[in-house]
Amino acid sequence: MNEITNNSKKKTPSKSLRQAARIIGTIWILFYLFAIVFGYLEEIQIKPGHVSTPDFLLIPFAVCLLIAVTGLIIAWWRAGIGGLISLFGFIIAEVLSLIDPKLIFLLPIFAVSLLPSILYLVYWWKVKKSSAGFLHLHH
Repeated sequence: MNEITNNSKKKTPSKSLRQAARIIGTIWILFYLFAIVFGYLEEIQIKPGHVSTPDFLLIPFAVCLLIAVTGLIIAWWRAGIGGLISLFGFIIAEVLSLIDPKLIFLLPIFAVSLLPSILYLVYWWKVKKSSAGFLHLHH
């Protein structure tokens, strides 16, 4: 009985990839939520007579980040589609940060934020590849 329990708890490289992606992705989600709350609180403290106008690319940039974070959340249950959504969201946000000089300082952050998306996609690909090989060998 103990051998069965030990075998079922055995870690595979694919499971380790998923766990790493989940941990890093969760850290990024918390980071972005903190940045959003902090940015909102900062906007509240602007002088009452000052009218803040959004930058041209700031809204699409924020939407891309929201899409990327949503993809990371989806990837907890559906690694392939969630990883793909977050990867595209982060890539488009990176392109927008290259266009807007006010956002260029975020480029290194986004390069690192691609990591959980890539890990989810690699995990999904390995699981799909191993299950396809398993089905092919046993049919």
